[in-house]
Amino acid sequence: MGQRGEQHCWHNSKKMDGGFEFFQPALIRKLCSLDASNITTSQPLLNMDLASGKARTIDKDYLSQIGMLLYVAQATRLDIMYVVNFLARFSMNTKNRHWMALDHLINYVWGTSKKSLILGPSQEQDILNVFVDANWGGKGSRSQHGYVGLLWGAPIMWNSKRQTCIALYTFQAEYMAMLYASKAFLWISQGLIGIAGNFTPTLVLDNKAAIQIAGDSGSRKNLRHIRQEFHLTTELLTTTKIKIWWISTEQQKADIMTKALGKNKVQCFYKGILE
Repeated sequence: MGQRGEQHCWHNSKKMDGGFEFFQPALIRKLCSLDASNITTSQPLLNMDLASGKARTIDKDYLSQIGMLLYVAQATRLDIMYVVNFLARFSMNTKNRHWMALDHLINYVWGTSKKSLILGPSQEQDILNVFVDANWGGKGSRSQHGYVGLLWGAPIMWNSKRQTCIALYTFQAEYMAMLYASKAFLWISQGLIGIAGNFTPTLVLDNKAAIQIAGDSGSRKNLRHIRQEFHLTTELLTTTKIKIWWISTEQQKADIMTKALGKNKVQCFYKGILE
């Protein structure tokens, strides 16, 4: 049974048997006013050309709503992290289609407002697994990468971001994504030593070519255009500060951080991360 919750600014927490539940009803109520129970995905972007449409006058409402949604995404709702970051790109050149997509997202958040972030014990034996993924943007375009870090099976940090360096191939985008994830979680692993003892964080990817390159510094002839800092992953592997596992694309929990997903994949994400 859950106990009486505590409210701090725009988020609530509730102690449960063996763990805690985090949710943000007040902020979601401020964002939403419509009945959206039939909206099952946060991302109306699969068939929507957001680059076209009549331009609107830039106003503070769009920026304000994006800001509130970003706070929700960073605190408890990692399922909307990608789409919020995507819509934020148009903050200084907002068109009618962007408002349509933003309205859809807000209605989705309202319709799924009972979703909450659960931090508690699980059957997971691995201390820190970091799922890393990237969506190749095509030659001449920047790719989108994302990661989800699970501490004993519970999500503790996540992000979705456009890469600063252009990747010529899919495996290069995933290789560069490993650096961002490694930098984000190395300091966390150092802080956990006092609790869990010495352990090695695990990067979890679904791209075998990226994993092979990270483990073999002699196979970088196609990566000469990439900044030297991205090869830090190989050094971390060599010094056993991280390790890397391969999983299938269907098991990749960070997929939702890199692209728009349909209803079925979103539901699978809920079962693996959110409750």
